[in-house]
Amino acid sequence: MVEITFLGGCHQIGGSAITIESSSVRLLLDYGVYMDHHPSFPQEIMPKDLNAILLTHAHLDHSGGLPLLFSGIAIPRLFATPLTIDLTQILLHDMIRLSEYYLPFGKSELLRMTNHSKRIGYGKKKIHSKCTAQFIDAGHIPGSACIYLELDGKRILYTGDFNSNDTQLLKRAQLNLSKIDCLVIESTYALEDHPNREDTEKAFVERTNDIVEHDGVVLVPAFGVARSQEILCVLQKYNFQYPIFLDGMARVVSRIFTSYPNYFRNYNLFKKALKKAHLISQGKRKELERVKAVNTPGTIIAPSGMLKGGTAVNYINELHNDSKNGIFLVSFQVPETPGRILLETHKWDDNEVEAQVEFFNFSSHAGRSGLWDLIHSLKSNSELTVFCVHGEEESCKTFAKEINETTNFTAYAPKTNESFEI
Repeated sequence: MVEITFLGGCHQIGGSAITIESSSVRLLLDYGVYMDHHPSFPQEIMPKDLNAILLTHAHLDHSGGLPLLFSGIAIPRLFATPLTIDLTQILLHDMIRLSEYYLPFGKSELLRMTNHSKRIGYGKKKIHSKCTAQFIDAGHIPGSACIYLELDGKRILYTGDFNSNDTQLLKRAQLNLSKIDCLVIESTYALEDHPNREDTEKAFVERTNDIVEHDGVVLVPAFGVARSQEILCVLQKYNFQYPIFLDGMARVVSRIFTSYPNYFRNYNLFKKALKKAHLISQGKRKELERVKAVNTPGTIIAPSGMLKGGTAVNYINELHNDSKNGIFLVSFQVPETPGRILLETHKWDDNEVEAQVEFFNFSSHAGRSGLWDLIHSLKSNSELTVFCVHGEEESCKTFAKEINETTNFTAYAPKTNESFEI
């Protein structure tokens, strides 16, 4: 018998955390943070009770609580891809450095986590005498993984965040699994599909060219991990001829990416794009280079993607009052974030924005069609149990209801701390 318990990520996005327990092994899959008005964490779990922690990817809603588990004497081993471990260190260090709220961990716990991390590549690995795990490229961000577990005769697939479409940066997830007993699937976009990717790319580049050719500056607030680099690749693919400035965490992450060429769909495209961009200096010239960027017709790519902080805030303060400039949002904007308020009201810090504000859907999650493609590919698994997580309440519940009504699977939208036998 295998028991699965959902500690977080239920009926909402954030705090992803799941335990898988059999008679011989207890695993934790992800342990993220809820980033609402202040950081909070899933239900507390005792590290001494865990045989291993498996991390799908570095985003804080999946990794942000991990240092909590490395503050005691009995410390578990953390398994993740090499790039995920490197990126997680950067994101957690930044979270600790910038947090305006008390965090129940610090740099010492982060260092202990790093020292107890086991770097594993894609493919099947034995992580315990009674359990094997296969990390499968999820196509979400570089280094991300879907996790396929085999323990006590049960086969479990946890998608984490995955993408069913190719992007300029990454290949789509290839989830060709013949037999599973349990599927834990993200439900972020269970109720909507994304627009055609190529159409989005062309529209983005066309509008960027249009503004720059009329002496404007386009600010692209973008997540420092993957989205900033995706935008670089899109501009390179379509032969964007104007200056590109890259700032903030995106610079550091981009340099780390150069050490992992095998994680990319077309590493040469990324390498050319990065070489063409001007990376804003860290030293004494930083402010002078930023002044140059806001006064040079071209594009500035800078975190954060939702304008909650980061260098993008410095740039928008300089650019929002001029109608010839553009502010192009390329990431989902969580309700009540500054980016969402900007989209809905055309206001920044309670002031009217004269710059042209537009949204382009460059999502790295599977849309509704991609989620259903995965469900339908598993039709031969007659006794499959499906759990719909990592989505707003309506998405999770509706997705589970539709699966129950249209397939012979049994689907649930689990509640926080709810357990099931597989």
